[in-house]
Amino acid sequence: MISTDFAPNESRDDAWQSIKMMLQPWRWKQGPSLKQVDWQIHQLFANDHATWFLAGRSALYHLLKALNLPSGSKILVQGYTCEAVVLPIIALGLRPVYIDIETESFSLNEHDFNKKLSDDCRVIIIQHTYGLTPKYREQIIQQAIGKKLIIIEDLAHGWDRNLVQSSNFKVQNYFCLLSFGRSKSLSSVFGSAILTNNKPIANVLDNFSKTLQYPRQLFILKCLLYKPISYLIKLTYEVYVGKFIHYLARRLNLLIPEITPQEKLGNYNIVFDKQYPNALAHLLSYQLNKFDQTTATRQKIVNYYSGVFKKNAQKEKWHNKALTRYPLIIDNRNQVLEKAKAKHIYFGQWYNQPIAPKQLDLNKVGYKIGSCPIAEDVCKKIINLPTNISLNNAQKIVNIWK
Repeated sequence: MISTDFAPNESRDDAWQSIKMMLQPWRWKQGPSLKQVDWQIHQLFANDHATWFLAGRSALYHLLKALNLPSGSKILVQGYTCEAVVLPIIALGLRPVYIDIETESFSLNEHDFNKKLSDDCRVIIIQHTYGLTPKYREQIIQQAIGKKLIIIEDLAHGWDRNLVQSSNFKVQNYFCLLSFGRSKSLSSVFGSAILTNNKPIANVLDNFSKTLQYPRQLFILKCLLYKPISYLIKLTYEVYVGKFIHYLARRLNLLIPEITPQEKLGNYNIVFDKQYPNALAHLLSYQLNKFDQTTATRQKIVNYYSGVFKKNAQKEKWHNKALTRYPLIIDNRNQVLEKAKAKHIYFGQWYNQPIAPKQLDLNKVGYKIGSCPIAEDVCKKIINLPTNISLNNAQKIVNIWK
């Protein structure tokens, strides 16, 4: 089984780390691993402070709450994102303003940004889609500084490692959002952090975090089970054992969904408003230890895809980029998805509507059809290829097109 969405980061050694942690329940909630990952992230980003939460949506919710914005304040966000970015905005009585994208980095379109920027905009969220650096990042950051906007750089999908060494932490109202969910560039199944050098807001965030409870033991156990179960499913899927394990795990409710039914209905769910537990920090620390190896793998596969899909106009600009997913825009998406599925290959569709997932009612999140036409067109044609795979598996994927 080759999958873009399902457990893209999990390997045998990750599964073994989970199993060992399962046998140490006294370390599940508190322990030294959180201090370790805090230090590792500091080494990567050279930031002064990180506040940790169980999920990215919870981290964003508490950051926006800490900013103490007036009700109805406008938050600029691209119209090519997921519910985890938008629902915290709406839950706090704030108003998302959707900016169209460009198709080089699938991020904010500078022209549409300037068109929709107004005096009552307070925050700009700059999303690094698929781990790509936004084409107009520097221009938009300079505009935001001039307009005294609060800048939140959303690195949930991943980031260019050369970029973070020259980030904007010296700007007073600058924040980075990291996510360590199972489908992101680094996985501890759940997890998130807000990075900043703004000490007053950092103190407020710390206070918010301390008031939150840790997840229940059963929740942590299910998170620890995810890595060995998902690895076993992928390993044995083609001989049908994996299909049975997957079916059984879902029937027994062992696999915690990334998106809850409540969120699919367009409502923020406080179930993930929890502290980040030591057990998950341990899993993240292990993945950070092999980050260089994972980055090299992704770079190799991205370069291979770009060499094959020569019509992809971005291939030279994406050279040696460690993308979390490799995006392709194709006209016959459904045909390709079905052909791949028959060979136990499952491609991703980030994003199949401007505010994903597809089940989400766009009216509930204030999105009007036609407001981001480029994003809407991309959503009809986008397909994502996995990058954290072997060259042999990448060749199997390419053979589908041949």
